[in-house]
This record gives sequence, C-alpha cells and structure tokens, in this order.
Amino acid sequence: MIRGKVKYLTAVLVAAACTLMGCAENVSSIHLTNTSQSGDESAVGTEMETAVNELNRSGIYDSEDAAIVVKKDLEAKTVQFQNISSSRRYTLNYDGTTTIYDKNDQALSMEQLKEGSVVTVRFYKPRKALAYVKENPNCVSYSNVRNYSMDLRKGTLMIGSELYNISGHVVVVSDGRETDMMEVNQMDVLSVWGYKNMIYGINVEKGHGYLRLQNEDYFVDGWIDVGDSVIRKVEQEMMLVVPEGTHTVTVSHKGSSATQEITFARNEEMAWDLGDVEITVVQKGTVLFTLTPVTAKVYIDGREVDVSKPVTIEYGIHQMRIMADGYDTVAQYIKVAEPSANIAVELEKSEEEVAEEKSTASSETTSNQTLTRADDDDEEEEAPGKKYQTNVSDDDADEEDESDQKSEVVSSASNYKVYIDAPDGVEAYLDGNYIGITPVSFKKTPGSYVVTLRKNGYQPRSYTLQIDEEEKDVNYSFTDLLKLEDS
Repeated sequence: MIRGKVKYLTAVLVAAACTLMGCAENVSSIHLTNTSQSGDESAVGTEMETAVNELNRSGIYDSEDAAIVVKKDLEAKTVQFQNISSSRRYTLNYDGTTTIYDKNDQALSMEQLKEGSVVTVRFYKPRKALAYVKENPNCVSYSNVRNYSMDLRKGTLMIGSELYNISGHVVVVSDGRETDMMEVNQMDVLSVWGYKNMIYGINVEKGHGYLRLQNEDYFVDGWIDVGDSVIRKVEQEMMLVVPEGTHTVTVSHKGSSATQEITFARNEEMAWDLGDVEITVVQKGTVLFTLTPVTAKVYIDGREVDVSKPVTIEYGIHQMRIMADGYDTVAQYIKVAEPSANIAVELEKSEEEVAEEKSTASSETTSNQTLTRADDDDEEEEAPGKKYQTNVSDDDADEEDESDQKSEVVSSASNYKVYIDAPDGVEAYLDGNYIGITPVSFKKTPGSYVVTLRKNGYQPRSYTLQIDEEEKDVNYSFTDLLKLEDS
C-alpha cells in the first residue's frame, strides 16, 4: 500500500512541475527511482527532494524577462539584472547547467557576458535559479564606440549620425563597477545597448586616468600633448584627464621639449616630475602657408605672422588661428617637429556671406528701383551731415528696447556661479586647472566642462558637467572619493 503511494506521489510531482514550467520536453531527463520495495515514508520525502533538485538543475524555467546585466559575481556565482520596463532589480544564481548565448546563438561563458548588455533571461523563480541568458537580437548594440557625443541636459547620446535618448534608469558599468553617466568622459571607449531609440546599458571598455604635473615651472605657458588626444596649455598645478593606456607625452616651451612614454591605468593618478626630465635644446622650423583666400590672416599663439614668406616657428605645440572677412575662422593646434613644413588651408565662406550672395543674385533679377529726391529748394532743412532719415515705428522701438534688456540680462549672467559643495575638503580641478579646495565655486558660463576631484590616499574621480544658460546658480554634490587600499 505504501509502495503504491510512493509511485503516485512521484508521478504527481513530475506532472505538476512540468505543467507549471511549460517544459514537458525536459521530463525525459528526470529519473526517479523507487528506493524501497517495502515502502517507507522517509523515502517519499527523499524522492521528492531529489526530484525538485533535479528540476532545478535541468534548465527548466517558469519566468522569462527582458533585462540589463548589472553585475556579475563569479565567486558567488550570481548575476544581478534590471528589468527594462519596471527597472526592478533581482539577483539569480547560476551553475554549470546555465546556458549563455550571444545574439547569433553562439555559446558564451559567464566571463564573456558583458555588464550593460540587454538580454533575454529565463529562470526558475522559487529557487532564483538562472537557466538561460541570451543577448537580445532585437536590441541596438554598438561595440568599442569612439565617435559619439552626449548631452546630459537633454538626455541624449549621438553615435555617428544616430541620435538616441538615454533611459532615466540607464545602467553604466566601468571596470565591473556601476557608475554614473556624469563619470563618462568624452575620450572613453564605450559599448552601448538599447532598444529602438532608447539606450539602456553602457559598458566603458576603455576609460580614463589622470596625469598630475610636478615641478612644471619651466614649461608654464608652453604646451602638453598626450598621445595627440589631449593638447593643453601648461599651467601651474594641473591635473589632466587622459585616455587609459600607454601614450607618448610631450611638453614643450619656447622650442625646448621633453618626452616620456607613460602608462595610465583606469581611474588612477600618475605624477610626472618635470624637474627630472632631459630637456632638448631650442629648435626651430620654417612653415610655408598656402591660404585661400590669400587675404586671410594667420595668428600663432595669439601673434599675427607674415605668411608672404616662410614663417620661423619654435618646435612644439602651437595654437593657430586663421581669419578672413566673410569666412569661417579656423582654429586648431599644430605641431612643429621638422626643419620645414607646408600648411595649406582653404577657408569656408560663412553662412551670412553665402546668404548675402544669394540675396544679391536674387535682387539683380528684379526690376531696378529708382530713388527720387526733391530739388534742393523743395527739401526740408536736414541736420548737418545727415542725408536721409530712417523712420522707426513704435513697434521697432519696443523691439530695440527689448533687445537692450536682453543684452543686459546676458551680461548679468556672469554674476552666477557653479558650486561644488561635496565631498568636502578635496582638491578641485576645472578642465585640468586647479580651482581650490571644496566647497568651491567658479563662474557660470554655458558649455561642457570636466571637474576632477582629488585627495591624497583616495582614488580621483571626474565628472562631465554641461552647464545651462539659466539665470541662476548651480549646485553639485558628489559622492565621497574611494580610499585606496594601500593607504
């Protein structure tokens, strides 16, 4: 009698499990054995527990989800996910039976599964057991993106020519640590995942480190070049955000220069003592300019040069500006490192000039208008030096008054400031230049800036700030810096 009950219970258990999970095809992989012919109620419990355990290990699931991979713990064998629609987070356990695929159905290891990727997840909810993960083939994905721009005020990310919105719950992961969009620097290399026009996950494949100059007095007002990706004028107490990796770094001033190859680790600071470097002797090169239009003027480091003949320029980095009436100004850096070089620049006509040319061409096709003027005897007396009088209507006058008021408002915007309130007591750098110890402030001017926070014994951190044009102060409070383990 007991033996019959054992068989009946195990059969019901298998049927119920398969009905719940909709995976009848997996039943054949489950084997239940009758351990006692005489029957024993403890054997029933043992068989039931064995059946449940094998169900958990068989890849059977009762839930499916579209989610973002947030964090992996390879030691604990857990993965944290974030539901795309609700942003709810949950953690699942995985083992050797968990299957992982990329969007092309190629098998992946858990190490290869990227944080930030958008995936389809199948799991057994009672045991939080992860059965299946696959990169969602319907999602938008980009790998190793360098050509992008972000506008955090509008919440958009431009990749090439494609514009995407950034989800308010976007998952951003850098070196296994979840971070914030403000900590993404424009020089970082990203992998990006989204759906339709919305970005949900970002993984920073290559991030940024920091370069702090020491004993830089000789090179102040000169230039520093980090791998041709960061070019800045040298100032006292600088701390530059630089790309992760090994780069050739050159400082130059008045024709003298020093070069060193430096490896920058992500989120770590490197100090370069310029007091110990070998400085090359002053060298100069000649540059021949070919300009269109020929009337354009050239300025090197703010000083106009005569381009009718070769221009002698000291070796190093220089700021070049080329200007001409009716044309867009060209402003860029040039590196002089050879005895002679040629620079050819063709300026583009400004939009106003193009519009004026079109207007002139259009007016030539219309009939000429004749301006008539009364005889001198019939004219009213005019003010000295004044031939014609322009009539201004009341509406025009109102517009002029309004314009004046707007000008006053714009000029008063310089009175507003950006405040860095927290963390307290750390060094603050604005675009690499030291501005003080927090809490600190700087003049509010619309644009994009990078604020770097530093303190001895702590990991430096930088944030991209995109300052708006609103006529009010802006306050930022950031999280505390992480203490270095060896400090």
